Amino acid sequence: MTRKSLATRIVTLTGFWIVLALVATGFLLWSFYQSHVEEHYDAHVRMHMEEMVAAARLNPDGSLVLAYAPSDPRYQVLDSGWYWEIRHHGRILASSPSLGSHDIALPERLGSEETGAVVAPGPAHKMLRIQTRLVPAGLPGEQLLLISTAPMARITDDVTHIIEHMVPILALLAGVLLVAVIFQVRMALRPINDISRGISAVHDGRNEKVEGEYPREIQPLVDELNNLLEHNATLLRRARNQLGDLAHSIKNPLTVINNEARSMESEQGRLILARTADIQASVDHHLTRARASGTSNILGARVKVRAIAEDLVFALQRIYNDRQLQFDLDGIRRCTVRCEGQDLEEMLGNLMDNACKWARKRVDVSCGMANGDVLLTVEDDGPGIPVDKVPHVLQRGQRLDESTQGHGLGLSIVQDIAELYAGKLTLRRSDLGGLRADLNLPGG
Repeated sequence: MTRKSLATRIVTLTGFWIVLALVATGFLLWSFYQSHVEEHYDAHVRMHMEEMVAAARLNPDGSLVLAYAPSDPRYQVLDSGWYWEIRHHGRILASSPSLGSHDIALPERLGSEETGAVVAPGPAHKMLRIQTRLVPAGLPGEQLLLISTAPMARITDDVTHIIEHMVPILALLAGVLLVAVIFQVRMALRPINDISRGISAVHDGRNEKVEGEYPREIQPLVDELNNLLEHNATLLRRARNQLGDLAHSIKNPLTVINNEARSMESEQGRLILARTADIQASVDHHLTRARASGTSNILGARVKVRAIAEDLVFALQRIYNDRQLQFDLDGIRRCTVRCEGQDLEEMLGNLMDNACKWARKRVDVSCGMANGDVLLTVEDDGPGIPVDKVPHVLQRGQRLDESTQGHGLGLSIVQDIAELYAGKLTLRRSDLGGLRADLNLPGG
Protein backbone atom coordinates (compact mmCIF):
# COMPACT_ATOMS: atom_id res chain seq x y z
CA MET A 1 0.00 0.00 0.00
CA THR A 2 1.45 3.36 -1.08
CA ARG A 3 1.35 5.97 1.64
CA LYS A 4 0.50 9.53 0.70
CA SER A 5 3.08 12.15 1.50
CA LEU A 6 2.47 14.72 4.20
CA ALA A 7 2.38 17.48 1.57
CA THR A 8 -0.26 15.58 -0.44
CA ARG A 9 -2.40 15.11 2.65
CA ILE A 10 -2.21 18.79 3.60
CA VAL A 11 -2.93 20.00 0.08
CA THR A 12 -5.80 17.53 -0.38
CA LEU A 13 -7.43 18.41 2.95
CA THR A 14 -6.93 22.15 2.46
CA GLY A 15 -8.22 21.93 -1.11
CA PHE A 16 -11.33 20.15 0.17
CA TRP A 17 -12.03 22.89 2.71
CA ILE A 18 -11.34 25.63 0.13
CA VAL A 19 -13.83 24.09 -2.30
CA LEU A 20 -16.37 23.56 0.48
CA ALA A 21 -15.96 27.16 1.70
CA LEU A 22 -16.26 28.61 -1.80
CA VAL A 23 -19.32 26.48 -2.59
CA ALA A 24 -20.95 27.68 0.65
CA THR A 25 -19.92 31.27 -0.15
CA GLY A 26 -21.33 30.96 -3.66
CA PHE A 27 -24.60 29.61 -2.30
CA LEU A 28 -24.88 32.47 0.20
CA LEU A 29 -24.06 35.05 -2.46
CA TRP A 30 -26.67 33.52 -4.74
CA SER A 31 -29.23 33.60 -1.94
CA PHE A 32 -28.40 37.20 -0.99
CA TYR A 33 -28.45 38.38 -4.59
CA GLN A 34 -31.75 36.65 -5.33
CA SER A 35 -33.28 38.27 -2.24
CA HIS A 36 -31.89 41.61 -3.38
CA VAL A 37 -33.31 41.24 -6.90
CA GLU A 38 -36.69 40.12 -5.56
CA GLU A 39 -36.77 43.11 -3.21
CA HIS A 40 -35.87 45.38 -6.11
CA TYR A 41 -38.77 44.10 -8.23
CA ASP A 42 -41.12 44.18 -5.25
CA ALA A 43 -40.23 47.83 -4.65
CA HIS A 44 -40.86 48.57 -8.30
CA VAL A 45 -44.27 46.89 -8.13
CA ARG A 46 -45.15 48.78 -4.92
CA MET A 47 -44.27 52.04 -6.60
CA HIS A 48 -46.85 51.38 -9.32
CA MET A 49 -49.39 50.33 -6.71
CA GLU A 50 -48.87 53.72 -5.07
CA GLU A 51 -49.78 55.28 -8.39
CA MET A 52 -53.01 53.30 -8.45
CA VAL A 53 -53.78 54.25 -4.85
CA ALA A 54 -53.61 57.93 -5.79
CA ALA A 55 -55.54 57.53 -9.04
CA ALA A 56 -58.38 55.08 -8.15
CA ARG A 57 -61.66 55.78 -6.33
CA LEU A 58 -65.13 54.21 -6.32
CA ASN A 59 -68.29 56.04 -7.39
CA PRO A 60 -71.49 55.64 -5.37
CA ASP A 61 -72.90 53.54 -8.18
CA GLY A 62 -70.03 51.08 -7.85
CA SER A 63 -68.14 52.18 -10.94
CA LEU A 64 -64.40 52.86 -10.80
CA VAL A 65 -62.85 56.21 -11.50
CA LEU A 66 -59.18 55.85 -12.51
CA ALA A 67 -57.58 59.24 -12.99
CA TYR A 68 -54.58 57.72 -14.76
CA ALA A 69 -53.10 54.25 -15.33
CA PRO A 70 -49.61 53.20 -14.08
CA SER A 71 -46.99 54.75 -16.30
CA ASP A 72 -44.74 51.74 -16.92
CA PRO A 73 -44.97 50.85 -20.64
CA ARG A 74 -44.51 47.14 -19.86
CA TYR A 75 -48.14 47.14 -18.68
CA GLN A 76 -49.06 47.74 -22.32
CA VAL A 77 -47.21 44.66 -23.71
CA LEU A 78 -49.38 41.55 -23.99
CA ASP A 79 -48.30 38.64 -21.75
CA SER A 80 -45.31 40.64 -20.47
CA GLY A 81 -45.82 39.39 -16.92
CA TRP A 82 -46.23 42.96 -15.73
CA TYR A 83 -49.92 43.10 -14.82
CA TRP A 84 -52.25 45.05 -12.57
CA GLU A 85 -55.88 44.72 -11.57
CA ILE A 86 -58.33 46.62 -9.38
CA ARG A 87 -61.05 44.55 -7.74
CA HIS A 88 -64.04 45.26 -5.53
CA HIS A 89 -65.72 42.38 -3.74
CA GLY A 90 -64.13 39.93 -6.18
CA ARG A 91 -65.28 41.85 -9.25
CA ILE A 92 -62.60 43.13 -11.62
CA LEU A 93 -63.13 46.85 -12.19
CA ALA A 94 -59.99 47.55 -14.27
CA SER A 95 -56.89 45.74 -15.51
CA SER A 96 -53.73 46.36 -17.50
CA PRO A 97 -53.76 45.94 -21.31
CA SER A 98 -50.95 43.37 -20.93
CA LEU A 99 -53.50 40.88 -19.51
CA GLY A 100 -55.56 40.85 -22.70
CA SER A 101 -58.59 38.63 -22.08
CA HIS A 102 -57.00 36.95 -19.07
CA ASP A 103 -57.18 37.79 -15.43
CA ILE A 104 -54.85 37.14 -12.55
CA ALA A 105 -55.67 33.86 -10.80
CA LEU A 106 -55.15 34.57 -7.13
CA PRO A 107 -54.76 31.87 -4.50
CA GLU A 108 -57.96 31.67 -2.47
CA ARG A 109 -56.69 33.53 0.59
CA LEU A 110 -55.36 36.43 -1.52
CA GLY A 111 -58.78 37.27 -2.86
CA SER A 112 -59.64 39.39 0.16
CA GLU A 113 -56.36 39.99 2.03
CA GLU A 114 -53.36 42.25 1.81
CA THR A 115 -50.15 40.18 1.78
CA GLY A 116 -46.53 40.38 0.85
CA ALA A 117 -45.17 39.06 -2.42
CA VAL A 118 -46.37 35.57 -3.35
CA VAL A 119 -45.23 33.42 -6.27
CA ALA A 120 -48.03 31.84 -8.28
CA PRO A 121 -48.75 30.85 -11.90
CA GLY A 122 -50.30 33.44 -14.17
CA PRO A 123 -51.47 33.78 -17.78
CA ALA A 124 -49.55 31.77 -20.39
CA HIS A 125 -48.36 29.53 -17.55
CA LYS A 126 -45.74 32.09 -16.53
CA MET A 127 -44.77 32.28 -12.88
CA LEU A 128 -45.58 35.68 -11.37
CA ARG A 129 -44.53 37.48 -8.24
CA ILE A 130 -47.87 38.83 -7.00
CA GLN A 131 -48.53 41.60 -4.47
CA THR A 132 -51.96 42.67 -3.17
CA ARG A 133 -53.03 45.72 -1.23
CA LEU A 134 -56.33 46.85 0.28
CA VAL A 135 -56.92 50.62 -0.02
CA PRO A 136 -59.86 52.92 0.84
CA ALA A 137 -62.33 53.14 -2.07
CA GLY A 138 -63.45 56.75 -1.34
CA LEU A 139 -66.79 55.52 0.10
CA PRO A 140 -67.39 54.84 3.76
CA GLY A 141 -66.60 51.20 4.67
CA GLU A 142 -65.57 50.27 1.15
CA GLN A 143 -62.11 49.07 0.02
CA LEU A 144 -60.47 48.29 -3.28
CA LEU A 145 -58.11 45.32 -3.78
CA LEU A 146 -55.10 46.35 -5.85
CA ILE A 147 -53.15 43.57 -7.54
CA SER A 148 -49.81 44.04 -9.26
CA THR A 149 -47.32 41.48 -10.57
CA ALA A 150 -43.80 41.16 -11.96
CA PRO A 151 -42.56 38.16 -13.99
CA MET A 152 -40.40 35.69 -12.08
CA ALA A 153 -38.51 34.96 -15.32
CA ARG A 154 -36.87 38.39 -15.14
CA ILE A 155 -35.75 37.75 -11.57
CA THR A 156 -34.48 34.28 -12.50
CA ASP A 157 -32.66 35.64 -15.55
CA ASP A 158 -30.93 38.32 -13.49
CA VAL A 159 -29.84 35.77 -10.87
CA THR A 160 -28.70 33.30 -13.53
CA HIS A 161 -26.72 36.04 -15.24
CA ILE A 162 -24.82 36.89 -12.06
CA ILE A 163 -24.22 33.19 -11.30
CA GLU A 164 -22.71 32.72 -14.77
CA HIS A 165 -20.18 35.39 -13.87
CA MET A 166 -19.73 34.31 -10.26
CA VAL A 167 -18.94 30.63 -10.85
CA PRO A 168 -15.82 31.22 -13.04
CA ILE A 169 -14.60 33.86 -10.58
CA LEU A 170 -14.99 31.48 -7.62
CA ALA A 171 -13.32 28.67 -9.62
CA LEU A 172 -10.41 30.99 -10.43
CA LEU A 173 -10.20 31.98 -6.78
CA ALA A 174 -10.15 28.30 -5.78
CA GLY A 175 -7.31 27.64 -8.22
CA VAL A 176 -5.31 30.62 -6.97
CA LEU A 177 -5.82 29.61 -3.34
CA LEU A 178 -4.83 26.01 -4.11
CA VAL A 179 -1.65 27.15 -5.85
CA ALA A 180 -0.91 29.38 -2.85
CA VAL A 181 -1.47 26.42 -0.51
CA ILE A 182 0.87 24.20 -2.54
CA PHE A 183 3.54 26.91 -2.49
CA GLN A 184 3.03 27.47 1.22
CA VAL A 185 3.22 23.75 2.01
CA ARG A 186 6.41 23.41 -0.03
CA MET A 187 7.96 26.31 1.84
CA ALA A 188 6.75 25.02 5.21
CA LEU A 189 8.02 21.48 4.58
CA ARG A 190 11.37 22.55 3.14
CA PRO A 191 13.11 22.19 6.55
CA ILE A 192 11.86 18.60 6.78
CA ASN A 193 13.27 17.90 3.32
CA ASP A 194 16.54 19.50 4.45
CA ILE A 195 16.60 17.15 7.44
CA SER A 196 16.01 14.20 5.12
CA ARG A 197 18.94 15.28 2.95
CA GLY A 198 21.05 15.77 6.06
CA ILE A 199 20.28 12.24 7.25
CA SER A 200 21.12 10.93 3.78
CA ALA A 201 24.46 12.74 3.98
CA VAL A 202 25.14 11.01 7.31
CA HIS A 203 24.07 7.68 5.82
CA ASP A 204 26.35 8.17 2.82
CA GLY A 205 29.30 9.14 5.01
CA ARG A 206 29.56 12.74 3.77
CA ASN A 207 28.73 14.19 7.19
CA GLU A 208 28.93 12.95 10.75
CA LYS A 209 25.82 14.86 11.86
CA VAL A 210 22.81 16.68 10.44
CA GLU A 211 24.05 20.17 9.60
CA GLY A 212 22.26 23.46 8.95
CA GLU A 213 19.98 25.92 10.70
CA TYR A 214 16.28 25.13 11.04
CA PRO A 215 13.13 26.90 12.27
CA ARG A 216 12.63 27.22 16.01
CA GLU A 217 9.99 24.47 16.05
CA ILE A 218 12.23 21.94 14.26
CA GLN A 219 15.68 22.79 15.65
CA PRO A 220 15.11 20.78 18.90
CA LEU A 221 14.40 17.69 16.79
CA VAL A 222 17.64 18.17 14.82
CA ASP A 223 19.61 18.75 18.05
CA GLU A 224 18.21 15.58 19.62
CA LEU A 225 18.97 13.61 16.45
CA ASN A 226 22.58 14.84 16.44
CA ASN A 227 22.89 14.06 20.15
CA LEU A 228 21.58 10.56 19.48
CA LEU A 229 24.08 10.05 16.65
CA GLU A 230 26.94 11.27 18.83
CA HIS A 231 25.82 9.14 21.77
CA ASN A 232 25.47 6.07 19.57
CA ALA A 233 28.92 6.62 18.08
CA THR A 234 30.41 6.97 21.55
CA LEU A 235 28.77 3.74 22.73
CA LEU A 236 29.93 1.87 19.64
CA ARG A 237 33.50 3.09 20.01
CA ARG A 238 33.48 2.06 23.65
CA ALA A 239 32.04 -1.37 22.81
CA ARG A 240 34.61 -1.87 20.09
CA ASN A 241 37.46 -1.00 22.44
CA GLN A 242 36.10 -3.40 25.02
CA LEU A 243 35.87 -6.12 22.39
CA GLY A 244 39.50 -5.51 21.51
CA ASP A 245 40.44 -5.80 25.18
CA LEU A 246 38.42 -9.01 25.47
CA ALA A 247 40.12 -10.51 22.43
CA HIS A 248 43.52 -9.66 23.85
CA SER A 249 42.69 -11.11 27.30
CA ILE A 250 41.46 -14.38 25.76
CA LYS A 251 44.23 -14.85 23.23
CA ASN A 252 47.05 -14.54 25.77
CA PRO A 253 45.86 -17.45 27.98
CA LEU A 254 45.16 -19.52 24.87
CA THR A 255 48.70 -18.89 23.65
CA VAL A 256 50.11 -20.07 26.98
CA ILE A 257 47.92 -23.20 26.87
CA ASN A 258 49.02 -23.93 23.29
CA ASN A 259 52.68 -23.57 24.19
CA GLU A 260 52.29 -25.92 27.12
CA ALA A 261 50.34 -28.40 25.01
CA ARG A 262 53.05 -28.41 22.32
CA SER A 263 55.59 -29.35 24.96
CA MET A 264 53.49 -32.39 25.82
CA GLU A 265 54.48 -35.11 23.40
CA SER A 266 51.36 -37.15 23.97
CA GLU A 267 47.86 -37.76 22.69
CA GLN A 268 46.57 -35.54 25.48
CA GLY A 269 48.68 -32.62 24.25
CA ARG A 270 47.41 -33.02 20.70
CA LEU A 271 43.83 -33.15 22.00
CA ILE A 272 44.38 -29.93 23.93
CA LEU A 273 45.84 -28.24 20.85
CA ALA A 274 42.85 -29.33 18.76
CA ARG A 275 40.35 -28.05 21.30
CA THR A 276 42.14 -24.74 21.87
CA ALA A 277 42.22 -24.27 18.10
CA ASP A 278 38.45 -24.74 18.06
CA ILE A 279 38.10 -22.26 20.92
CA GLN A 280 40.30 -19.75 19.08
CA ALA A 281 38.27 -20.14 15.88
CA SER A 282 34.98 -19.69 17.73
CA VAL A 283 36.31 -16.64 19.57
CA ASP A 284 37.53 -15.15 16.28
CA HIS A 285 34.16 -15.77 14.70
CA HIS A 286 32.09 -14.17 17.44
CA LEU A 287 34.50 -11.29 17.93
CA THR A 288 34.48 -10.63 14.21
CA ARG A 289 30.70 -10.54 14.17
CA ALA A 290 30.55 -8.38 17.29
CA ARG A 291 33.24 -6.07 15.91
CA ALA A 292 31.25 -5.62 12.71
CA SER A 293 28.06 -4.93 14.68
CA GLY A 294 29.94 -2.35 16.68
CA THR A 295 31.30 -0.49 13.71
CA SER A 296 31.14 3.20 14.58
CA ASN A 297 30.64 4.45 11.05
CA ILE A 298 28.62 1.65 9.55
CA LEU A 299 26.18 4.06 7.89
CA GLY A 300 28.68 6.10 5.99
CA ALA A 301 31.84 4.02 5.50
CA ARG A 302 33.09 3.51 1.96
CA VAL A 303 36.01 1.47 0.72
CA LYS A 304 37.55 0.69 -2.67
CA VAL A 305 37.53 -3.01 -3.46
CA ARG A 306 40.71 -3.14 -5.53
CA ALA A 307 42.98 -1.81 -2.77
CA ILE A 308 41.72 -4.45 -0.33
CA ALA A 309 41.97 -7.22 -2.94
CA GLU A 310 45.57 -6.31 -3.86
CA ASP A 311 46.63 -6.42 -0.20
CA LEU A 312 44.98 -9.82 0.21
CA VAL A 313 46.69 -11.18 -2.92
CA PHE A 314 50.03 -10.02 -1.57
CA ALA A 315 49.44 -11.94 1.67
CA LEU A 316 47.93 -15.05 0.07
CA GLN A 317 50.78 -15.42 -2.43
CA ARG A 318 53.16 -15.83 0.50
CA ILE A 319 50.88 -18.21 2.38
CA TYR A 320 50.42 -20.42 -0.68
CA ASN A 321 53.80 -19.76 -2.31
CA ASP A 322 54.30 -23.47 -2.93
CA ARG A 323 51.16 -23.60 -5.11
CA GLN A 324 52.13 -20.87 -7.64
CA LEU A 325 48.50 -19.67 -7.85
CA GLN A 326 47.49 -17.08 -10.42
CA PHE A 327 45.26 -14.21 -9.24
CA ASP A 328 43.18 -12.24 -11.76
CA LEU A 329 41.90 -8.86 -10.46
CA ASP A 330 41.18 -7.26 -13.84
CA GLY A 331 37.43 -7.56 -13.33
CA ILE A 332 37.39 -5.34 -10.24
CA ARG A 333 37.86 -1.98 -11.99
CA ARG A 334 36.76 0.98 -9.77
CA CYS A 335 34.15 -0.65 -7.56
CA THR A 336 33.38 1.00 -4.21
CA VAL A 337 31.19 -0.54 -1.54
CA ARG A 338 29.45 1.06 1.42
CA CYS A 339 31.24 -0.92 4.06
CA GLU A 340 34.07 -0.51 6.53
CA GLY A 341 37.50 -1.56 5.28
CA GLN A 342 38.13 -4.12 8.03
CA ASP A 343 34.78 -5.79 7.38
CA LEU A 344 35.38 -5.97 3.63
CA GLU A 345 38.86 -7.35 4.28
CA GLU A 346 37.35 -9.99 6.58
CA MET A 347 34.72 -11.06 4.04
CA LEU A 348 36.85 -10.93 0.91
CA GLY A 349 39.79 -12.48 2.75
CA ASN A 350 37.76 -15.49 3.82
CA LEU A 351 36.37 -16.00 0.32
CA MET A 352 39.76 -15.67 -1.36
CA ASP A 353 41.43 -17.90 1.25
CA ASN A 354 38.77 -20.55 0.72
CA ALA A 355 39.30 -20.31 -3.05
CA CYS A 356 43.09 -20.67 -2.62
CA LYS A 357 42.64 -23.85 -0.55
CA TRP A 358 40.76 -25.58 -3.33
CA ALA A 359 42.05 -23.91 -6.51
CA ARG A 360 44.32 -25.85 -8.85
CA LYS A 361 46.02 -22.86 -10.48
CA ARG A 362 43.68 -19.89 -10.73
CA VAL A 363 41.62 -17.54 -8.53
CA ASP A 364 39.56 -14.74 -10.16
CA VAL A 365 38.10 -11.75 -8.32
CA SER A 366 35.67 -9.46 -10.16
CA CYS A 367 33.20 -6.74 -9.33
CA GLY A 368 30.07 -5.37 -10.98
CA MET A 369 26.65 -3.83 -10.37
CA ALA A 370 23.48 -5.83 -9.77
CA ASN A 371 20.14 -4.13 -9.04
CA GLY A 372 21.86 -1.09 -7.56
CA ASP A 373 24.20 -3.14 -5.35
CA VAL A 374 27.81 -4.14 -5.83
CA LEU A 375 28.36 -7.79 -6.75
CA LEU A 376 31.76 -9.16 -5.68
CA THR A 377 32.63 -12.49 -7.23
CA VAL A 378 35.41 -14.87 -6.19
CA GLU A 379 35.97 -17.96 -8.41
CA ASP A 380 38.44 -20.81 -8.51
CA ASP A 381 39.20 -23.71 -10.83
CA GLY A 382 39.07 -26.31 -8.11
CA PRO A 383 36.71 -29.27 -7.76
CA GLY A 384 33.78 -27.12 -6.57
CA ILE A 385 30.93 -28.40 -4.43
CA PRO A 386 27.66 -30.14 -5.35
CA VAL A 387 24.62 -27.86 -5.47
CA ASP A 388 22.83 -29.86 -2.79
CA LYS A 389 25.76 -29.30 -0.40
CA VAL A 390 25.66 -25.47 -0.58
CA PRO A 391 23.32 -25.02 2.44
CA HIS A 392 25.54 -27.42 4.39
CA VAL A 393 28.78 -25.45 3.92
CA LEU A 394 27.10 -22.19 4.92
CA GLN A 395 26.28 -23.63 8.33
CA ARG A 396 28.65 -22.65 11.08
CA GLY A 397 31.39 -25.24 11.66
CA GLN A 398 30.43 -27.47 8.73
CA ARG A 399 33.05 -28.73 6.26
CA LEU A 400 32.87 -31.07 3.28
CA ASP A 401 36.51 -32.19 3.41
CA GLU A 402 38.34 -32.71 6.72
CA SER A 403 41.67 -33.12 4.93
CA THR A 404 42.21 -29.39 4.60
CA GLN A 405 43.03 -27.07 7.47
CA GLY A 406 40.23 -24.95 8.90
CA HIS A 407 37.29 -24.97 11.21
CA GLY A 408 34.35 -24.45 8.84
CA LEU A 409 33.70 -20.92 10.06
CA GLY A 410 35.00 -18.78 7.17
CA LEU A 411 31.87 -18.77 4.98
CA SER A 412 29.53 -18.34 7.94
CA ILE A 413 31.59 -15.33 9.09
CA VAL A 414 31.26 -13.83 5.61
CA GLN A 415 27.53 -14.46 5.66
CA ASP A 416 27.11 -12.89 9.13
CA ILE A 417 29.01 -9.71 8.23
CA ALA A 418 27.22 -9.41 4.87
CA GLU A 419 23.85 -9.59 6.59
CA LEU A 420 24.91 -6.70 8.82
CA TYR A 421 25.14 -4.55 5.69
CA ALA A 422 21.88 -5.95 4.26
CA GLY A 423 24.01 -8.00 1.89
CA LYS A 424 23.91 -11.62 0.82
CA LEU A 425 26.33 -14.46 0.11
CA THR A 426 25.44 -16.91 -2.68
CA LEU A 427 27.42 -19.99 -3.74
CA ARG A 428 27.20 -21.75 -7.09
CA ARG A 429 29.36 -23.49 -9.65
CA SER A 430 31.90 -21.36 -11.49
CA ASP A 431 32.56 -21.33 -15.22
CA LEU A 432 36.16 -22.15 -14.27
CA GLY A 433 34.95 -25.47 -12.92
CA GLY A 434 35.24 -24.72 -9.19
CA LEU A 435 33.21 -22.70 -6.72
CA ARG A 436 31.83 -19.24 -7.39
CA ALA A 437 31.00 -17.04 -4.39
CA ASP A 438 28.80 -14.00 -5.10
CA LEU A 439 28.78 -11.35 -2.38
CA ASN A 440 26.12 -8.62 -2.68
CA LEU A 441 26.89 -5.41 -0.78
CA PRO A 442 25.45 -1.89 -0.94
CA GLY A 443 27.22 0.25 -3.53
CA GLY A 444 29.08 3.43 -2.68
